[in-house]
Amino acid sequence: MISSAFLTFGFAALVLAGFAWRKSPTLVRGALRSAILRFIEILPRIACALLAAGFISKIAPADVIGHLIGYESGLKGILIATAFGGFTPAGPIVAFPIVVVLLSAGAGYPQVVTFLTAWSVFAFHRVMIYEAPLMGFRFVGVRLLSSMILPPISGLIVWGLIELTGFLR
Repeated sequence: MISSAFLTFGFAALVLAGFAWRKSPTLVRGALRSAILRFIEILPRIACALLAAGFISKIAPADVIGHLIGYESGLKGILIATAFGGFTPAGPIVAFPIVVVLLSAGAGYPQVVTFLTAWSVFAFHRVMIYEAPLMGFRFVGVRLLSSMILPPISGLIVWGLIELTGFLR
């Protein structure tokens, strides 16, 4: 089954290819070569991440995950998901399969949205490797303090929408 995202990106790529072709056919050849090289580079990472996610989904204790960050865990689960997301040292190729595992193990949508928000906003491994050495600890402190509330708020918004509409329950 072809997803709407695939169709949207495919259509956008064709439109952009048309513009590039009008400008110069060599641009299209260069772009295709670059895309193929990037695909070959990233394919093994995706395969390994999905394989790891498959193994994790079989060994993850669903009852523990459901208890800690299931829908019924409420605000406590949202706060746990905030910490878990912020301290997940991974890029998107690993983080999104983790989300699939969490959902299949009983995590709630508010908690998973919180996890993803914390992972993208905090990413403490990136803070320590890149941000603090380049920008300084004062900047890092201001940025982290000013964005600390974002993951819990995102989870609470999803929780409120589910409670109001019953959607995704």
